[in-house]
Amino acid sequence: MAIKSLFDDDWVSSVKGTENSWVSDVLEDINGKGGIYLKCISNWFAELPGSNKQKNHLKASLKSTNNSDHLGAANELSWWKFLISRGFELEPIPTGKSKTPDFVLQLENSSVFIEVTTLNPAKNLNCSEINYSQKSSLNRIVAKAYEEKNEQFRYGQERHSPSVLVLFNYDEWSGFGTQFHRLMDSNTLFSGTLSELSANIYVERFVNGGKPYFKKDSIVIVDNPEAHFPLALDIKKRITGASGNDNWIDCDNA
Repeated sequence: MAIKSLFDDDWVSSVKGTENSWVSDVLEDINGKGGIYLKCISNWFAELPGSNKQKNHLKASLKSTNNSDHLGAANELSWWKFLISRGFELEPIPTGKSKTPDFVLQLENSSVFIEVTTLNPAKNLNCSEINYSQKSSLNRIVAKAYEEKNEQFRYGQERHSPSVLVLFNYDEWSGFGTQFHRLMDSNTLFSGTLSELSANIYVERFVNGGKPYFKKDSIVIVDNPEAHFPLALDIKKRITGASGNDNWIDCDNA
């Protein structure tokens, strides 16, 4: 089955036989749910603004058989599609010599810079124990902000605008989502002085019937009390209320 543009016959042929990869499940049902998923991702990628050169890295990650690479790229693309389908103006930021956030959210009189990241399952086998997993998850979230994304957050501060980290969590503790949300308080996540980061946005995404969607009421925003440019209350309300009763992301009837 040929999938238009991104996942064509050549790609399908090249990944056949790949083990321990997301593509295995897709190819097993290429004429059903697997094909729907590929067409959905392909459609979104085609709609995403930017030149082929600007989108090349995302394209490579989406087509990668590596689970972490594909999942991170699919989450980034899904967040963009989710917000624009709710009437937000969200545009990719072209990469340059220095690290930049993924998107800029354009509002009436302001902008918000957004960095999307994915917390994959911890490789430490001890993380299978729940109490350890809980502590590990929180520590890893903090590390994402303090150690890996600081330069992206400075981008927003230099432009006198809020910067947020959108976090898709897939590690051991994510299965206890509601309880995990209660642990995501500002004292835990912002124990230092990272004034460049305005807030963390926690989301959970699933795929059902080949179509991605966000878990109902899973969008949780945790403010940084030390933020130099706080995220305005009306913006937070618009984002957390974006899913409403419809958590599906438009797949154009894929």
